[in-house]
Amino acid sequence: MVRVGVVDDHEAVRIGFAAAASLDAKTAEVPVVAVRLADTVNSLLSGGNTVFDVVALDMSLADGSRPRENVRRLLAAGYPVLVFSVGDRQEDLREALAAGASGVSRKSENIRQTLELIRQVACGKTIDNQELAAAIDGDREFVAAQLSDREQETLRLYAAGFTRSQTASRMNVTANTVGTNIRRIREKYAAANRPATSKLELYHRAVEDGLYTPQNGLD
Repeated sequence: MVRVGVVDDHEAVRIGFAAAASLDAKTAEVPVVAVRLADTVNSLLSGGNTVFDVVALDMSLADGSRPRENVRRLLAAGYPVLVFSVGDRQEDLREALAAGASGVSRKSENIRQTLELIRQVACGKTIDNQELAAAIDGDREFVAAQLSDREQETLRLYAAGFTRSQTASRMNVTANTVGTNIRRIREKYAAANRPATSKLELYHRAVEDGLYTPQNGLD
C-alpha cells in the first residue's frame, strides 16, 4: 500500500482523487490510499501523526504559498513530492522541480497514470517525463563560470545513473578522481546556495543546468 497525502485547494479535486484511488485499489497490485486530504501544506503537516509515502501537491494554492517553499517543507518532513497540477505556469513548475519534487503529473492525464507515477515516486524514482525536462531552466552561466570541463562531464555521467566506477571508466580516470570531482561540484553548488548533497540533488542540478536531458539519457 502507498499512503498519499493530497494538497489541493479545490475540494472537488481532493474528493475526486480519493474516490478514484479507492476505485483503482480494488484491482491494483499495490493500492494507493489517500490517507489525508488538505487545502494547504500547513494543514497537511498539522494533521497529527499521519505518515505519507508520497504527497501529491498542487502548485497554485489559495493561501498564496510558493511551490518552492511547499516542496522544501514537505521534503524536510521526509515526504517525496509529486506535482499534481494543471501545469500551465512554467515558472511554478520550474520552482517545484528545482526545489526537489520527483516529477509532474498533469490533472488532464488519466488518473490511473497519476496513481502509477505515485507508486514510482514511493519507490524512490524520479519521473523522467517531458515536464521535468522542459520546465526547469538551465543556469548555463553558472556551469560555464564555475564547473570545469571535467567536472561538467562527471556530473553529466553521474546524473545519468552511472556509478563512480562506471563514470571513471568512461572518463578514463580513477574512481578517486571522480570522487574528488563530485566533492568539488557539491562545494560549488553549495556556495551558490543550490544544495547538491545527495545524488538526487545532483541529478536535479544537472537537468537545471542543461548537462543532462532525462528523456534522452546516454548510450
